[in-house]
Formats: sequence, C-alpha cells, structure tokens
Amino acid sequence: ILEELLKSDSKNDYEKSYILQTLSNIYIHEDNYKKVAKAYKQIIKYNAFEKDSIDKIKFSLSKIYLSLEKYKPSIKLSNELLNSKVLKKNDVYETLILAYYYEKKYRKSINYSKKYFSSKKEIKESWYKILYSSYVEIKDYNNAIKTMEIMVKLFSKNESYWVQLASLYQEKNRLKDSLATLELAYKNGVLKNKNNILYFINISLQNGVYKKANDLLTKAVGTGLVKEDKKIFELLVSTHVNAKDIDLAIKKIKSSEYGNENKYKLILANLYYQKQEFKDSIAILDTMKTKRNTKTAGEKELLKALCFYELDDKKTSIKILKQVVKNPYQKKRARSILKSLES
Repeated sequence: ILEELLKSDSKNDYEKSYILQTLSNIYIHEDNYKKVAKAYKQIIKYNAFEKDSIDKIKFSLSKIYLSLEKYKPSIKLSNELLNSKVLKKNDVYETLILAYYYEKKYRKSINYSKKYFSSKKEIKESWYKILYSSYVEIKDYNNAIKTMEIMVKLFSKNESYWVQLASLYQEKNRLKDSLATLELAYKNGVLKNKNNILYFINISLQNGVYKKANDLLTKAVGTGLVKEDKKIFELLVSTHVNAKDIDLAIKKIKSSEYGNENKYKLILANLYYQKQEFKDSIAILDTMKTKRNTKTAGEKELLKALCFYELDDKKTSIKILKQVVKNPYQKKRARSILKSLES
C-alpha cells in the first residue's frame, strides 16, 4: 500500500519522504538493505526534511553503503557530514576509516584514524587493528611497530600481538628486541601456540642464544606440545651441539629412531671425536655402510684416519688417507693431511 502511495501525484515531497522513511523501517526489519539504501537516497533527493534529519539519514546511508561494500558513495556522504552540527565527528570518522581502508586507500584511513584517536579517550581494540594493518599495507613498519607496542600493552593477553611485534622487529633487523618481546610473552604465560614457540626458538637461534633455544625445544617436546618428528629431532641435536651440551646430543642421537641413519652416525662419530673418545668414534664409523667415492664415504674415512692419528696409530691413519685421496669430495683435504703426516 505504501509503495502505491508513492506513485500518487497527490503526495508532496514531504509526504513521500515520510512514506519512504516508514518503508525503510520495514526493509530494515527484513534485512533488505539495498531497498533501504534506495529509500534513503530518494529522501535525500527530495530534501523535504530539516537539515539535521537529512544529515542523520545521510549518515545512516553511509553506513549502509559500507555494509554493501559500496565504499566510494560511503566516503562521499561521510565527507559531506564532517561539518554537520547534529552528528558527532567521531562517528563520521569511524565510517571514513573503514571505507578508506576497504577501498585500499590506507593513507587516508590512517589520517582519519589519527583524528579519531586524538579526539577519543577510550579506543576499542578493533580500531587499533585497522590502524596497524594500514601501516603494514603501506610498509610503514616503524609506525606499525609503534602501534603494536601500544596494542601489546593494552591487550597483553593476545598472543598474536606479541608475535606480530616480534616479527616486525625481525623485519627491521632488531633481533634483540624481537627476542626480548618473545621472552617476555613466554615469561608471562602468553606464548602457548606450537608455531609461536617454534618461532621463539628460531629467534633464539638467530640471536645465538642456543641454550635458551635448547631448553625451550626440550620442554616443548617433553610436554607433548611439539611432536618429535625428524625435523624436530635434527633441531634438538643442533641446539644441543650449539649449546655445547655434547653429552645430551650424543644421548639424543643414540636413543632416537633416526640415529641409525648414516647422517646421524657421522654426527655422533664427530661428537665422540670432539670428546676425544676416539675408539668410540671409530666404532660408530665402522657401522656405517657407504658407497665408495661418495661424499659421506669420504667424510667417514677422513674422520677415521684422524681418530687413528690421535690414537698414535700413524701407520693406519696414512693407509686410510691414501684411499681417501681417491675420493672426489675429500681428496684435497686428504692430500693436505697426508702431506703433513709423511713429512
């Protein structure tokens, strides 16, 4: 009936605007926002209501355009409303921040975010996220860091914020700040996600804090947070070695299902060599089955020759080295050692 009344020539613009406003309420109840937008647009066109009422309708339409992903008309209306006497500027700023952001005009969004932040005491978390994301999009990492530093303080229980801040520090090659951020998050019980723990371990390794990385990984495996697959096993061995925990590295290799592979037997033999346990090193090397003239075979025989030399068996050491000089991967080093032993 109301829609039929709109077609009547007897109705003036004010009456038609009133009918459209009533219809828009019905459309809102039906979640039909395209029809709401059409009705509001027509009311604005008639311009029969008082300016304050028109401004309120414009504002509502700008929000509807935003929800309908029509960002340009939303921006146009919002800019018209910046000097409105009936609307709060912050409400208009909110629409502009979002519309410019989704329109991918990040610098404009940042501009209105700054105005919004400077005129409002309490800022909701979502607005910080928009501002932070805008800085990241334009690769302004310094301001992204400043924003995330505030977010970490205000929303300290959010694990992802700590990790994002650490990642930004890493991006700017501020590895010590990255490590300190993750350490604080871990100390405060915020860092719990498996991938974030692994990231903490990685940053610790990049900072040369091998003992910390080793302790973190050992605990994560021990508590079941991280499953010890081959990659984690290798990382455990590596952190043990870099942390100078040779005995723990040896124990880890000997107790692992992966320990029988030549790669890890060679590492184990090298660890025994470092401990000057040369007989144990030779015993491990003798269990390795390798193809002649391969890289692994060359490394195995060269280490064995060094072990025999340390055991004062120079004769056996020279004999092995004379075979290693035929290996294409180790011949240069073998010749150098052999030359010094025969001189």
